[in-house]
Amino acid sequence: MTRAGRQKELDSREDLFKLTARRMLLEDGYQNMSISRVAQATGFSKKTVYQFFGSKEELVVALGLQCWEKLLDTVQKAARFPGRPRERLAAFGGMMIYRSEYNDEDHSILSLIDAEAVLNRVPACQRALVKQYDQAVFQTVLKIINEAVALGDLEFKADDTPEGLAFTLWVMMDGCLSAGMGCVPFREVGIENPAAEVVRSGHRLLDGYNWRPLSWEHDYGEVSRHSRKILCETLDKKAGLA
Repeated sequence: MTRAGRQKELDSREDLFKLTARRMLLEDGYQNMSISRVAQATGFSKKTVYQFFGSKEELVVALGLQCWEKLLDTVQKAARFPGRPRERLAAFGGMMIYRSEYNDEDHSILSLIDAEAVLNRVPACQRALVKQYDQAVFQTVLKIINEAVALGDLEFKADDTPEGLAFTLWVMMDGCLSAGMGCVPFREVGIENPAAEVVRSGHRLLDGYNWRPLSWEHDYGEVSRHSRKILCETLDKKAGLA
């Protein structure tokens, strides 16, 4: 077998292990997923699986990195959305929420990595990659904010900073997505659409910063709908539906 052929075989085997582990993780939970079960389900020995992943935690984080890669692609699409910075930020929120709704399995895996603290049990190279993806999302939000400042759409006063606002927006979005994965009975406490509530609160926050155009000066709802449509078309094409 040629070197290229051998590498193709190895890549195919690794993909099989990841696909099997992902299914087990989502169907049976973290505690019930194991290297032994992945080996048994794929017809390979545990030794073979361990040649690719040194531990169960490494395999789970490898799945998380796949999710992060797809998420970052969405973030980059939002950053390229045409319009002024606040429109791009609205597109960012719309796309992030839609991706979570479209594929909540990915968000479940990303949440699991944090919840189970598996990052503390994997090699530094994997932790560095997760940090890199995390920072890329934050830097995208920060870049949009700085562009608004440069254009004169946004001015900071006193102790307010672009980094502080970026952090607040990031926490709001992450909290919204995480809450959606929990067991809170939103309707029972009078919340019909949690994502819409967060979006409204986000716009009130940005209006408080006097980030122009203000919420009543522009149809940000249309921006969100347009951005979601763009992402929907992209995801459907990748899924072979269009």
